[in-house]
Amino acid sequence: MLILSVIVAVFVVIVVTLVVTWLRALRKYDSLKNVPGPTPIPIIGNALLMGTTTVALLQTFLDLQKKYGNFYKLWMGPRLHLVIYKPEYLEKIMTSHVHLDKTSGYDLFEPWLGDGLLISTGKKWKLRRKMITPTFHFKILEEFVKVFNKSFTVMTEIMEKKVKQNSNESIELSEHINLASLDAICETAFGTCLNVQRNGNREYVQALGRFLEIFVVRFFSAWLRNPVLFRLSKYYKEYSETLKILHTFTDNIIKARKEEYKTHKLDQKQNSDDSGIKNRVGLLDMLLQAKENGEDIPDEDIRAEVDTFMFEGHDTTSSGIAYTLYALAENPDVQKKLYNEIVDTLGSDKNMDLTISNLNDLKYLDIVVKEAFRKYPPVPMIERKIVEDMDLDATTVPKGTDVSIFLYGMNHDPKVFPNPDKFEPERFLPESISSRHTFAYLPFSAGPRNCIGKSFIF
Repeated sequence: MLILSVIVAVFVVIVVTLVVTWLRALRKYDSLKNVPGPTPIPIIGNALLMGTTTVALLQTFLDLQKKYGNFYKLWMGPRLHLVIYKPEYLEKIMTSHVHLDKTSGYDLFEPWLGDGLLISTGKKWKLRRKMITPTFHFKILEEFVKVFNKSFTVMTEIMEKKVKQNSNESIELSEHINLASLDAICETAFGTCLNVQRNGNREYVQALGRFLEIFVVRFFSAWLRNPVLFRLSKYYKEYSETLKILHTFTDNIIKARKEEYKTHKLDQKQNSDDSGIKNRVGLLDMLLQAKENGEDIPDEDIRAEVDTFMFEGHDTTSSGIAYTLYALAENPDVQKKLYNEIVDTLGSDKNMDLTISNLNDLKYLDIVVKEAFRKYPPVPMIERKIVEDMDLDATTVPKGTDVSIFLYGMNHDPKVFPNPDKFEPERFLPESISSRHTFAYLPFSAGPRNCIGKSFIF
């Protein structure tokens, strides 16, 4: 009888807490009551609308967009999200030097990315961004192109060999792109030549893909965000296993690079023609050198920045390349035109090493990639927290509101991009760009908290 009484008491406390939290949220967001959106269920909000896969979630937001437009509200439990892709509003939010913080949803990255550049805030974020920015200097990126050439030459050699062995067998292109991107990222940013394409180690890439799938489901779940409920879910065991793989991978990279410092091999390698590193100073070298020079960078912060770059650099790069090639396969007329430009500009020598200079001569390639990133954005949504009350026209957005910036939705809005399902690179010719709002296309975010590695990826 006592046990039953305790259970009932706990249940009552939980229900009362949830109800009070819900009522407080309604009062907090009273100024947004006239913003359109689906009717929420008390306590759980619109959580039942959310799917359990990334494809289902994306479709949900597209359906809501058709019904409510480019500015609506969505309740995830007692947390209200403003879903926005109105360019005028995005400009005000993203150029602000006040609303720089990410939402609490990004905290779900913390077990993997720590307090790295993606989710850190305030003084730490400003100092760390200032420290890391020089690693993306134009001159350094010029040297990185040599590594990109090498990694993707290996990729094409492996694919050609597979085709010769069995010309009737299809090739999973994204798998090869993931591995080539991983090789390129590790050598340029971390000074480590892994050669995963040759040795066939796919563990990290597979773990990363599954981790992100689980993350997206959890991000949009009203209950899986709760650590206790998540531990009880079917996802937790696999989540923990993938997290261990991701951390072990970067720990090994950092450990190996540290050993080179201890044995005084780094300077020798930087002066060697055979190292593949030469005079480049990547992200990891910069962090280790800064620590040696007395900067306050704990080991966990070094791993956080390495993991952050692996996520933002590798995942975005490989997705962008894969979708661009997919778009070309779907549009043979565009593919032919691009091929002709490449041959006319660079010649037909497939073994020729590309440089930033001759890449800049490929004007049609530039707009093809931009259109691919429009139709298939590697990052479909980003979020910001409103740090202090903000007026968007006649609507006052209260402090603490989460804003979801639906980039995919904006890219597929016929009012912004007419006939959005058509792959049309000419949208990015100067005369077409000038007819759109500056913030109508944001593949790498914008403002002071834009993607620091934009030049690395694009």
